[in-house]
Amino acid sequence: MQTLVGAFLVAHGLITTAIGFGSVTNPDAAPMAMPAWFGWWPGPFGRSWLFQALDLGGGVAVVGGLLWLAAGVALIVGGLGWIGLPALADLKVPLLITGASLGLVALALYFHPFYLVAVLIDLALVALLWGRLVPAT
Repeated sequence: MQTLVGAFLVAHGLITTAIGFGSVTNPDAAPMAMPAWFGWWPGPFGRSWLFQALDLGGGVAVVGGLLWLAAGVALIVGGLGWIGLPALADLKVPLLITGASLGLVALALYFHPFYLVAVLIDLALVALLWGRLVPAT
């Protein structure tokens, strides 16, 4: 079960990293086309509602992409620690909490209903692991 959970965390980190990689390598790319039935959502998928409203340009997309990348890398490395990689065993909880927290910031900046599952995963990680990081007094 530990390996399965770790693999899930690594997969979540890979998806998060892929989102960031796209923003960093191609910040001026056109937003992803959405199906017609999703016309009710006010913003484009893959663009920050805040950055777009402030009209900050493509350079800020790189910063947003770096945020996604940092979250994804922390989740991947933390997931590898969860699987049992000895060098990462002591760092897995802080890495997973950091990755999930950075992921929540990125998700808030780039929110789209397609990201609801990622929000739930990151919230669950922080909620379930916080007690391991900060012991009760």
